[in-house]
Amino acid sequence: MNIVVITKQVPDTEARLNVVNEQVQLEGVNMVINPFDEYGLEEALRIKDSHPETKIVVLMVGPESARKNLVNCLALGADEAILIADEAATGSDPHAVARILVEEVKKLEPTVIFAGKQGVDYDWGLTAIAVAELLGWPHVALCKKFTPDFTTNTFTAAAESDEGDLVYGGSLPVVVTAEKGLNEPRYASLKGIMAAKKKPFAKKNLAEIGVDPGQTGSATATVEQVRAFPPPEKAPGRIIEGETVEERVAELVRALHEEAKVL
Repeated sequence: MNIVVITKQVPDTEARLNVVNEQVQLEGVNMVINPFDEYGLEEALRIKDSHPETKIVVLMVGPESARKNLVNCLALGADEAILIADEAATGSDPHAVARILVEEVKKLEPTVIFAGKQGVDYDWGLTAIAVAELLGWPHVALCKKFTPDFTTNTFTAAAESDEGDLVYGGSLPVVVTAEKGLNEPRYASLKGIMAAKKKPFAKKNLAEIGVDPGQTGSATATVEQVRAFPPPEKAPGRIIEGETVEERVAELVRALHEEAKVL
C-alpha cells in the first residue's frame, strides 16, 4: 500500500519578511516544510506504524533548495522523496501545480493522499483539492480525525465546522487535507536522521514526468500577485490620565464615545 504526502516549502512562520518594490523578498529567509503538511505526514506515519508494509512517498513541486526539507521528511520516517524542480514551473498557480503533481501521483498509485489544509505563505488552500478533482477522488477538508479501513477500502473522517463536527464516510482512495489537531507531529530521531541519507531521493523535471512546460509557470497562471505591502503600523497606545479612578474611567468613556466612536 502506498501513501503520498504532498508538501510545500514555505518561509518559517517566525521569519521576518521584507517587502521591496511591492514584492516579498525571500533571499536569506529560512524555508521550512509547510506546518499543515506536517500533520499530513504524521498521519501517514501513524498508519505506517500500524501497517508496516505501507510505503510513504513525499512529493513536492519546488526549487532545488527544498531538498534539505524533503530529507527531513525522510528522517521522520517517510520512505521516499520526489522533488519536481523545473524553472518552467516557477510562478505556477495552484491549478498548474496540481496538474504537475497528478502526473506523478498516477505512477505511484496511492491509496491515500495527505496534504495540509493550506500553505501558510499565500493561504490558497487549493492545490490538494484540485488534485482530488483531477483524479476524480473524494476529498475531506479540514480533517481532524481520519480512520481508514483497508480491508473494506473505506474510511471515516471528521472535520470541524462552525456548527460542530462533520463526520464523513467514503471509499478509498481519498485525498485528505489536514487541520491542526489531527495529531501531534513527531521529531526526527538520530537513527532516523542517519537512515534518511540512504533512502531514495529523486529529482525530476517536467519533461521527465510528462508535463508540457508551456502549460505551467506565471505565463499560464489564472491568478497573479499584483503587489505586496506590510500592514500599517499600529497607533501607539494611550495612557488615560486622571487624579482618581473615577476621573480616569470618565475620560476613558468619553474617549471611546467621542474619539473611537465605539460606544
